[in-house]
Amino acid sequence: MRICSLAALTLAVALCNACSMPFSGSSEEAPWLLADTPLNRDAATLSADTDAHIASARELRDRIVAIDGEHTVENTLELYNELEMHLGAAGNDCQLLEAVHTQADVREAAQEGARRVSEYGTELGLDRELYAALLALDTTEEDESTRWAHSKILREYRRSGVDKDEATRSAIRQLDADLVLIGQAFDENIRNAVLEVETTVAGLAGLPDDFLASHPAADDGTVTVNTTYPDYQPIMRYATDLDLRRRLFMQYKNRAYPENLSVLSDLLVGRERYAKLLGYPDWVAYRTEPLMIGSGEAADAFIEKVAALARPVSQRDMARLLERKRRDHPSATDVEEFEGGLYGNLVRKEGFDFDSQALRPYLEFERVREGIFDLSARLFELRFEPAPGLELWHESVTAWNVYDDQGQLGRFYLDLFPRESKYGHAACFPYRIGVGEERLPQAVLVCNFPDPAKAPNGVALMEFGQVSTFFHEFGHLLHMMLSGRQHWMQNSGFGVEWDFVEAPSQMLEEFLLEPEVLQSFAVHHETGEVVPSDLIEKLRRSSEFGKGSGTMRQMYYAAVSLHSHLADPTDLDTTRLSSALAHEFSPYDPVPDTHMQCSFGHLSGYSCIYYTYMWSKVMAKDMYSRFSEEGVLNPAVARAYRDAVLAPGGSKPAGELVADFLGRERSFDAFREWLKRK
Repeated sequence: MRICSLAALTLAVALCNACSMPFSGSSEEAPWLLADTPLNRDAATLSADTDAHIASARELRDRIVAIDGEHTVENTLELYNELEMHLGAAGNDCQLLEAVHTQADVREAAQEGARRVSEYGTELGLDRELYAALLALDTTEEDESTRWAHSKILREYRRSGVDKDEATRSAIRQLDADLVLIGQAFDENIRNAVLEVETTVAGLAGLPDDFLASHPAADDGTVTVNTTYPDYQPIMRYATDLDLRRRLFMQYKNRAYPENLSVLSDLLVGRERYAKLLGYPDWVAYRTEPLMIGSGEAADAFIEKVAALARPVSQRDMARLLERKRRDHPSATDVEEFEGGLYGNLVRKEGFDFDSQALRPYLEFERVREGIFDLSARLFELRFEPAPGLELWHESVTAWNVYDDQGQLGRFYLDLFPRESKYGHAACFPYRIGVGEERLPQAVLVCNFPDPAKAPNGVALMEFGQVSTFFHEFGHLLHMMLSGRQHWMQNSGFGVEWDFVEAPSQMLEEFLLEPEVLQSFAVHHETGEVVPSDLIEKLRRSSEFGKGSGTMRQMYYAAVSLHSHLADPTDLDTTRLSSALAHEFSPYDPVPDTHMQCSFGHLSGYSCIYYTYMWSKVMAKDMYSRFSEEGVLNPAVARAYRDAVLAPGGSKPAGELVADFLGRERSFDAFREWLKRK
């Protein structure tokens, strides 16, 4: 998610199947949910809708500054909330359709629309008249949620440069527009970088039968695979052909190279200049200031702390991988990154008696989807129903309404299979932020899982890691749905500090290894057999292997993210920096002639704060400890978690949300114990 100014804050606030449930609640659709623009639009309509939202925001701004007399919550903050609703809707429309729409002209209109939204957001952030009106507002006698929303708005105005002189504000305005263009170019280059490798049927030795069936040879005997997840991940895990693994790995690690080298340089230089215009020493100081972490020094210390805990565990992991590799290559002295998946799989198979291919027949896509719905319904007292008759942007997209016993909570859309020019990773895109009784939340889950329509006999089998990703992203979606009744846009949806936003998603992942959860949906697609308990136990034991190396890999990404923005960007060699940090943090030595930073999409969105994932994981482990102690599916604990952490959205600081649920301050202990456990 791109964050450059108050415009980006507005976008951040507004922006990054059926199962039978035992709960009542009207299935009638809330009228305000549907009283909005359709998702699938042509380029002209999208452009007109974007302009209409911006025009409405301008009109609301003018009404606020024209107030002659006392500024109150009713005549100022309520109008500003409505302004944010319009600007957020416009930004979300453009962000989503740029990522998923099948027509190039719509994606181009979305890019251009996002620029106009950002430009107006920057204008608002530098608007002294509007700031004066908001500053004059006294909320000291209002409720906590209102005071917190108001304080966040004023803080972001101060951070946007509203108090700077005209020359500085003009420079900020231009630089903000430039950074939006640069970030869009970086993202588009990654999205378009689907690279291919040719092999033969023999070259696919080790791959599952369903993978082989979905990749038939051409008339000349060649088989083409590419760098999208449904191809790349199984090949890195199962393929025994070292040449294929190396060639596909090299393509994957060189996506968007060389074009993004210069784009990334421009991004880093622009961010450094932007931060200094605002009076900060660097982008890291600017970006971390409003977060839980609070400073770049604290972020660096956190990365070092986690790395110190994980490094000895990672070294044990890597020693075990090397031991296994030496059975095939006795003179081996290290394990290459493109070999790690294969030898990790073999260690789990031979050392823990866990064969990941034996689990795949139990992970049929549709049953997994139903399982996630069922678990979410059981934990949080929800019901999911199809929302038919909607015109969406692709025939594979499905729409779902969410209910609890009080009525409809929101709507979400599932866009789960890869296609050309679509966003290539996994994300939850906000579409409409919920606002009290005025508007229900809507969100879109965008992933790239195996497509049943392209699978043999319509049966798409998933890797366990893909199931984990599905749980993760659905955790984001639940956060959106359940926080959607906050009155203020600033407090709804993902309105928490950004380094907490991954905690609810990682919390849902925690349930996946619980036997009662996995056995509720993991059923053999041919025999109907529930996944055996002994296979789950082997999975659980084997999952202890690789924690250290996996954590160090995350710390490597976090270090690249942070130090790319701490270093002087003038003439910075990001390839050399990434390589040096790999020697310090990555469990693998860097592979020559690779350029991971060119396709590291988080450098555009999260910029310097990739540490967020591990920071949130520490909190997720801590919060999940209460479920472990009081019952994994304990309805009282689940209700407490919903009420204390999810439903409040960003209505109070995230640290308080965690403390409210745990009944104490957050702790590192659960994460430390998890990492040490063998």
